Amino acid sequence: MYATLRMPWVAGKLVGTTRLEMLARGFTLVDTPRCFRDGRLLKMKKSMMLKLSDCNRQLPELARYGCWLQRLIQDALPEERVSLAILEFRYEAASHADKQVDRLHADGSYIRSVYTLYGPSTIYRDGKVEWPVPDDQTLLMTAIERARARHVPCTLHRRPGRGFERAIIVCSFQSHRLTASPPAWRGAARHVIGSRPSVALRPRARFAPDLRREHAGA
Repeated sequence: MYATLRMPWVAGKLVGTTRLEMLARGFTLVDTPRCFRDGRLLKMKKSMMLKLSDCNRQLPELARYGCWLQRLIQDALPEERVSLAILEFRYEAASHADKQVDRLHADGSYIRSVYTLYGPSTIYRDGKVEWPVPDDQTLLMTAIERARARHVPCTLHRRPGRGFERAIIVCSFQSHRLTASPPAWRGAARHVIGSRPSVALRPRARFAPDLRREHAGA
């Protein structure tokens, strides 16, 4: 698939930086190649959730981006045996609001990424400060399953809120080292800051006080 899609080159320096930051603070910002020049996704007003093989047939520009990102993570974190489970194109109207993900939260699955095609960017927290994801960069985030497995912090983030329409691409990655991990496309848990802790999961509360089986976030 990589050859037929003419995937962008993954530079060694980028791989090294991604590895260092994902192992230390658990997230990184990645300069993103321009995979969407033909403007097809920029005109779409309907959200879609696809597997990589489906993207190759329906939206090759989305497949190129997904393959590039998967190769980057696999080269940076080979011991974690990560693969791309699902790609989501998400369109949000200006009036869209979501009380859960408009607050700081951590996504389910293993690694999650978000890239903004247009409109306000996703907000992430670095220490005690919140920042918007810069233009033309992908935010790679540690989700709940990776935080538990690798003992790195979850990446807290939120939607920018209502006011402007926007379109984002969200990728969910799974680790084949976690044999009990459910497929990401069946729904991803998330931890919303300030929500009520789940009794069954209180021993792990520093990672995920409240788990809800929903595919959401970013």
